[in-house]
Amino acid sequence: MPVIAKPTYLILTCRIKQVGLKVILVILSALCLYELSFTYFAKKVEREVEEEADGNYQEYNALLKEKENEEVWMGYTYLDCKKREINLGLDLRGGVSVTLEISMEELVASMAGENANTPEFQAVAERTRKLQTTEQSPYVDLFYQAYEEVGPKQPFASWFINIDNDFTAESTDEEVLEQLRNYSAEAINQANEVLRSRVKQFGIAQPDIRKLGATGRIVVDLPGVKNLKRVRGLLQGSANLEFWDVYSWRELSKEAELLAEAYDLQFNDPADSLNTDTLASTLNNPFRNALFQGFTYYLSVPLKDTAKVNQFIASPRTQKMLPRNSRFAWSSQVYGGEEAIEESMTLYLLRANRYGKALMEGDIIKYARADFDGRTGQKIVSLDFNASQVNRWEEITKKSYEEQKPIAIVLDGIVFSAPTAYNGPINNGSTQISGGTDDNPNWNKDLANVLNAGKFPAPAKIVEESFVGPSLGSQAIQAGFLSFVIALIVVLIYMLFYYNTAGWVADVAVVANIFFIIGALGAFPTISLTLPGLAGIVLTVGMSVDANVLIYERIREELRIGKGIKNAIADGYKNSYTAILDANITTLITGIILWYFGTGVIESFAQTLVIGIFTSLFSAIFITRLVFEWLLSKEKPIKFGSDMTNNLLVGTAFKFIRNKNKFYIGSTIVIVIGLVSIFTKGFDLGTDFSGGRTYKVQFDQEVNEEAVRAALSAVFIDAEGNPLSPEVKTYGDQSKISITTKYLYEDQGKDASVKVEKTLFEGVKGFFAESLTYEQFSSQEDEKTAGLMQSYVVGPSIADDIIDSAFTSIIIALIAIFAYVAIRFRRWQLGVGALAAIFHDVLIVLALFSLLYGILPFSMEINQAFIAAILTVVGYSINDTVVVFDRIRETLPSRKVKPLAEVVNDSLNSTLSRTFNTSITIIVVLISILFFGGESIQGFAFALLIGVVVGTYSSLCIAAPVYVDLEEKKSE
Repeated sequence: MPVIAKPTYLILTCRIKQVGLKVILVILSALCLYELSFTYFAKKVEREVEEEADGNYQEYNALLKEKENEEVWMGYTYLDCKKREINLGLDLRGGVSVTLEISMEELVASMAGENANTPEFQAVAERTRKLQTTEQSPYVDLFYQAYEEVGPKQPFASWFINIDNDFTAESTDEEVLEQLRNYSAEAINQANEVLRSRVKQFGIAQPDIRKLGATGRIVVDLPGVKNLKRVRGLLQGSANLEFWDVYSWRELSKEAELLAEAYDLQFNDPADSLNTDTLASTLNNPFRNALFQGFTYYLSVPLKDTAKVNQFIASPRTQKMLPRNSRFAWSSQVYGGEEAIEESMTLYLLRANRYGKALMEGDIIKYARADFDGRTGQKIVSLDFNASQVNRWEEITKKSYEEQKPIAIVLDGIVFSAPTAYNGPINNGSTQISGGTDDNPNWNKDLANVLNAGKFPAPAKIVEESFVGPSLGSQAIQAGFLSFVIALIVVLIYMLFYYNTAGWVADVAVVANIFFIIGALGAFPTISLTLPGLAGIVLTVGMSVDANVLIYERIREELRIGKGIKNAIADGYKNSYTAILDANITTLITGIILWYFGTGVIESFAQTLVIGIFTSLFSAIFITRLVFEWLLSKEKPIKFGSDMTNNLLVGTAFKFIRNKNKFYIGSTIVIVIGLVSIFTKGFDLGTDFSGGRTYKVQFDQEVNEEAVRAALSAVFIDAEGNPLSPEVKTYGDQSKISITTKYLYEDQGKDASVKVEKTLFEGVKGFFAESLTYEQFSSQEDEKTAGLMQSYVVGPSIADDIIDSAFTSIIIALIAIFAYVAIRFRRWQLGVGALAAIFHDVLIVLALFSLLYGILPFSMEINQAFIAAILTVVGYSINDTVVVFDRIRETLPSRKVKPLAEVVNDSLNSTLSRTFNTSITIIVVLISILFFGGESIQGFAFALLIGVVVGTYSSLCIAAPVYVDLEEKKSE
């Protein structure tokens, strides 16, 4: 067998590696083009339909619906392409995101049955609510913890022994607890599936529905959806359909008289209560009005008095006057004229059967369908019952016919209709529901969808809600794309200027990196591209350049010591790998932590950042190496600088270590000033940390902040009658106003958000040059240039969880980075130096955000995006520090002939060119985002910009000096 000479063997090996890399590159490129083709063809169809619809939103949707199953490319339909296109997030394409919370408290209570009404059970439930404010465990575990603390001295199982559960008196606490956990998990899974069925109603190609662990929360993202009110109704309703008997106020004349007297004593002039026949008395008292005018089965309540009636019927004193197992329920409709004083709602008193339940419940429905009443033309929902319930329905309608008494059809506690079987018993197992509201023309379709999808196992409420109008989304796309293009062009030009021939090779890698990131986003449509996600891509442009800078600077060093171009390139790549990997792994740690703990736009930022780390490594290391190998094989001239840049920052002798005390003092002064500002001035806390509601309103003219604040203070009134002054500030120009309020913050009712929006409209409607209605103000069905453009609602419970998650993610990131540096460099002193730099950078960013908010002309809110920025600053700071430490580790052997301080100082100067170039390119990128990325991301970009500048400073002037101090103390 012939022996291959070593040089020949090496040449063959290199060629095989090159061929392998080329094959991988071709495959990756083909896959990216394939995945991106779906986006291209989906957008092509939409552009054609948009031209055909000529701006008519309804026609546009109808035409797209017709093309859903039309083949557009390689056998794929438009709907197939739509499902696989790049998934733009809500802030780029508009849409709705809601976080629903399934009430685990009510689920556990329902499993306990009648035992849930005992004082002992209520005491445990109250203790559980308090534990939820301090601990993050699932509700069932906290409930058992509360039971052990304040529960009665009886077996845990005794509360849950009933016909619906399998527990016995012999069941152990562990068995019951495990079964409750299983029930809770099943309930969340069931709710998740119910939501998936309901969301199909919208016909969205890329809805995102995901559970948040065992919290009982489910996030639903609906990109492109424009009708927020419809989403609220469709997703939040628990679909608990019931058929109830109702009380006649004539048969309750005694109770009605007692209620009328009590109502007068609480709300009306006592003198009027004696004049029971006067019109004034009856009009001011709905209970007396029912007796006086002979309303048989319901109360008529003026709309303006509904709040008082709710307060009255909820009181324990009123409840004692009512028959056992009865309860009030409002109708779904408002009756009367256009003026509020003429409008009224009806209130029914529902009668339970002998088991304390409704006559029939919704689980007996076989099928529900949206329909029209052929007699009146009204929209209705037709119901067909299961065959086993036909006889039961006939009995109920027979009684209604004989007594001419209505049957209340109740959905989620609201009476949709109360028909009477005037024409005789119904023996065909069907009925109809009417009573939809005019503000939702699709109410019958939505209700039929909800009933068919099934009901939630426990009530659900929206605890977080975000809405972005389509026009605001299109503005974000334009701003994000502009910042991206400007940053890219400047970086490409800079690399050409600084590194000459090698610069355009790096530019090829940067462009390839962007191509691979976008291709990966196309391959994983579950990952949403948001504005912070776009910023993550832009940031990876800088990171891709960072890897090239590390390689190029190392090659330049090899060239300076006299190596030939081929050996210098080979050694430059080999000697820079450790620094590149260490720098990227530390950034990867922060990205993974952000991905795990973040939600929404923060998760998107983390996802693009993590993807970008891998693609930038591949592009910077392998693609550039292939290009250089090709240039060398063709004997092309390769330059790594120009006459102006070849020796820039080479041979510097800055006294970083000697001046360390000056750096310590300067940083301490800035941090102390910042801490004073933090404890006195504080921060501009965003809604996701403080809770509440934030709205962005676009006016058709410039407005005055103080005037808007005064107008809203006049309508935002708390329960005690005190004005709630909202936070009002401009964003962008004087015609755009951001409004944050705590009005009705504690109200968790399903219509609370609508109430606030209507009140908001009342406060701001006078500031529009052209008058508009509430529907025009809030509607997003068509593109508009004025009105409500964005809303964000965060409930009290989720605001606390966001804060906890933010602190947890930062602490875990710091621990993970310290551990990595200490283990990787085998010196805990380096780990401490890295941590000192990180704390320094974070404190200065916090200090400047406190000092400068209200001064700089853009929002500087402390929100989830800011936490993402902080973690990115942590990643960048350690990235820069690790490169410096890597050079220190490499030069430490020379400590035998030089003092440690001198060795470290030489290392800092030798990496100065890399530090400068990397920082400059990333700073250019961030300045582009800051000025051109749009209002919603400026604060985020500013935090990153501060972090990069301070991180560069701290790696040279804080981290390395701290390491030297610790090492010298150790040697003493």
